[in-house]
Amino acid sequence: MNLRINYNEILFFKFRSIIFIPLLILSFFCQAEYLENLKLKKVVDGDTVHVFSGGKILKVRLVEIDAPELNQPYGLDSKEYLEELLQEGYLNLRISGTDIYDRKLARLYWREKDINRLMVRSGYAWVYDKYVTDKTFYEDQMYARSLSLGLWNSDELIQPWLWRKNKINE
Repeated sequence: MNLRINYNEILFFKFRSIIFIPLLILSFFCQAEYLENLKLKKVVDGDTVHVFSGGKILKVRLVEIDAPELNQPYGLDSKEYLEELLQEGYLNLRISGTDIYDRKLARLYWREKDINRLMVRSGYAWVYDKYVTDKTFYEDQMYARSLSLGLWNSDELIQPWLWRKNKINE
């Protein structure tokens, strides 16, 4: 009987369990939370809504996109379009985190429609370059731009992140 001990294998298995278990635990905390049939309280602007959830009001920031500010050209149009998409007053959320303003970061869905994507595809929001993770949003933006939809109907565009930066510096 040959009982040869391979110390490299022992170290590998110990190392694997040391890494695997914390990653498994961490994965439970990093999973997106999905909430269904939430009642819309109000549309704040083209990329922010408030909803009722469990007796509380959640402030929700639509991820992947950035809509014009209300005091910016197309800002009111963007808000009104989001209100139109959510006119039934209910929505589903896939929450991926919380931002520094305590808003839930989420993708909105209703009746199998990706609301965040529709905001971009209809020309009422930009892809938020700094935070986008789903690069297919750029295809929706190119579609809206090619058809001059919404804000793409204007020759004088300024992205919301630049608009905010300019307003701070004024």
